[in-house]
Amino acid sequence: MKPPSLALVSLAVALGLLGCGGGDPYQGLTADDLYRIAENELAEGNADNAVEALERLHVSFGDWPRLPEAGLLLARAHYEADDYLTARSEYRRFLDRFASNPLAPDASLGECRSLAMLAPHPQRDQGYTEEAITICGNVVVDYAGTTQAETADSLRASLRHTMAEKEYLNANHYFRRRQYDSAIIYFQFVVDFYPETDLAPQALLGIFRSNEAIGYQDLADTARNQLLQDYPDSPEAAELRGSGTTS
Repeated sequence: MKPPSLALVSLAVALGLLGCGGGDPYQGLTADDLYRIAENELAEGNADNAVEALERLHVSFGDWPRLPEAGLLLARAHYEADDYLTARSEYRRFLDRFASNPLAPDASLGECRSLAMLAPHPQRDQGYTEEAITICGNVVVDYAGTTQAETADSLRASLRHTMAEKEYLNANHYFRRRQYDSAIIYFQFVVDFYPETDLAPQALLGIFRSNEAIGYQDLADTARNQLLQDYPDSPEAAELRGSGTTS
């Protein structure tokens, strides 16, 4: 953790608090003081110090009228400290306690963003990615028309692309090894579940080539026709037209 910032030290000195209470820089501070310290610490990039001040606030002033704001700021502090799992928990805690609060859309987006940051590389297990897609989708539905919903929708689209990429990488793995039946299964997952992504036309081209390699020309023709009809402006459709396989 970084040492207390000048903002914290200056406030403590001004209140005559340093040097008493065993060096506790927070002893005697009000909830407003602690909140202001946390804001200053975050502004200066000291997220860990902000977390400490806010946790002290929650312990010492459980009935403070601005506790919802402090809870949201605590979640943000954990997020900025790259502790996304704890940030997600704090955002969820806020929503469980203050569901009707005007800051609820921000907390919902915060949970979405925290889970999105936990989403791993496409080649790894995608448990957090799937959960993030669900949570971000809830923000889109629950707060439709807001900037929070727009941001969540963008994050959801990116996460869906990650999921599509995982399936496409699996398909390509089998395709390169000429295990075409397995490749087709994974290519089809991309087409069926992630048709809005740019990987869908790539997957259809993979299905076309796999079926041609096996000798299933009728199925290859079906994939070709779907690619040309559903994604006519894609590079993959242009490739098929250029190769003379569209007849």
